[in-house]
Amino acid sequence: MTEPLVSVYTCVYNMADRIERVFRSMQSQTYGNFEHVIVDDGSKDGVEKLLEQYKKKAAFPVNIIRKENGGKHTATNIAWDNCHGEYLVQLDADDELLPDAIEKLVALTDNVPEAERSSYWCYVARCRNQHSDSMIGMPYPDNINSMSASEAAQVDKEVGGEKIALIRASALEGVRFPEPKGVKFVPEGVIWEALNSRYKTWYSNGIVRIYYVDEGYGLSHQKMSRLTINNKVWSCGWQLENRRKYTTKGLKCLLPYCVGYHLATKEYRADNPYLVRSDSLVRLLLIILFVPSFIIHLPIALICPR
Repeated sequence: MTEPLVSVYTCVYNMADRIERVFRSMQSQTYGNFEHVIVDDGSKDGVEKLLEQYKKKAAFPVNIIRKENGGKHTATNIAWDNCHGEYLVQLDADDELLPDAIEKLVALTDNVPEAERSSYWCYVARCRNQHSDSMIGMPYPDNINSMSASEAAQVDKEVGGEKIALIRASALEGVRFPEPKGVKFVPEGVIWEALNSRYKTWYSNGIVRIYYVDEGYGLSHQKMSRLTINNKVWSCGWQLENRRKYTTKGLKCLLPYCVGYHLATKEYRADNPYLVRSDSLVRLLLIILFVPSFIIHLPIALICPR
């Protein structure tokens, strides 16, 4: 059996009321040489029945993998291990692709000579929301693909908005999200920053994905809990440790990290000692902030559920 050129992967957690968007958009694609890899991250809302129905109806390969809930980063690792395509596309379980999305994404590779494609890790396109035909964020300048990789990456952050990428699978060899204990959200920047430092990206203003907004779903809408604090503390710690290596918020994470560490679960603190192995400036500031942050955390601890 010939391997597909593109693997679209979707990580699902309790999306029975919205997963139909993904099904509909995948079945309407004008491009045919793809597979769909779906990782069910321990859903409890019956979405698995819908996934099985979709697999039976699909005219393309659909691989459904089920696992215990561990967060999108753990589901992504499993998805990558089960994708067979030369290129990968991440499609969230509550969004959809436009009918010609995969066709347009694959066509972006023609902008780069075949001999130079190994120096690129992805080809980026744009998104719109369900209320407008206009892209989310500002358009890329016409000369962005003539800039240095670092300059283009900075412009990419400045234009803002949602994006979607066609990822070269071979660039992900040996690359996986860390899976720290007690954490169920690891920012995608942990991987993207590393890849941006090693490879180039091709940028396009073509709109290929619909990003749904105003639905009250997502990590940004979660209520504060010990788990969300664990997630935040780990993210801040990573940014502090890598502030000189990558473009991170760096020192802005100091106070959230210090206060949050006292609020994190005992299990998290047992496996993630207080961050003192960073550079000398960070280490000194962490020591200075330790006592005041401990005092600040006390009133928050009274209202934060365990």
